[in-house]
Amino acid sequence: VGVMVHEMAHSWFQHVLATNESRHEWMDEGFTSFISALCMDQIMERDTQNPFMRSYSGYLSLANSGREQPLATHADRYSFNSGYGISAYSKGAVFLAQLGYIIGQDKLMESLRRYYNDFKFKHPTPNDFIRSAERVSGMELEWYLTDWTQTTNTIDYAIESVESVEGNAGQTAITLRRLGLMPMPIDLLVVFKDNTQKTFYAPLKMMYGEKQNPYPGIEREVLPDWPWAQEVYTVTVDAPKDQILAVLIDPSQLMADIAPENNGWQAQ
Repeated sequence: VGVMVHEMAHSWFQHVLATNESRHEWMDEGFTSFISALCMDQIMERDTQNPFMRSYSGYLSLANSGREQPLATHADRYSFNSGYGISAYSKGAVFLAQLGYIIGQDKLMESLRRYYNDFKFKHPTPNDFIRSAERVSGMELEWYLTDWTQTTNTIDYAIESVESVEGNAGQTAITLRRLGLMPMPIDLLVVFKDNTQKTFYAPLKMMYGEKQNPYPGIEREVLPDWPWAQEVYTVTVDAPKDQILAVLIDPSQLMADIAPENNGWQAQ
């Protein structure tokens, strides 16, 4: 069933759009893998939290292997076969899934529909897709296309410390650090000991925009933009440290962080 769904999906994300499979193989196999994963999750009634987990696992194994080549590599120029397979299918699918984290799930699906309608039968390039997403989202996304497809820069954010604010025990300072070279906007979930929750959202400055709250049932505070060159960023919470139970970067797990073990903090 999975093969059938995947090949049927090619009717749209290759045959009608007709991207160049040699130059932009990830737009063919990756976009098809993304759509077929959504389809399989629905028709097989899996209802999984992240239908793209296999794609994420494949990408992370390649990224941590030290053998990854840029996604922009010509299909005939990968140094080993699985490098091509994981890049085209898995990293290509994560490109879209992670874009949903950046601009919001509704804007992602709207971007895909606009891209298809604007560029069917026109042999689109990566630039064409990202411009469609920019028009829909109202954000600047060139940085995302560049880092994800033209480099092997990785994403790695960490919670460095959770400490009471000096001179103000009623506030807590959460220090975040960017360890990887690829920047991202950050969703931060704070869970309090009274079972309440709050999210903090730090947009990436070069995005020139922000997504809607992906967790409408949870209060969200939008923070000042995080400049990409600034490695450390501090979030101030209006609560004493002893009232905080846990802190988590990206509760959606849609950001392809290569070291998720440093994304959380829990009170002892």
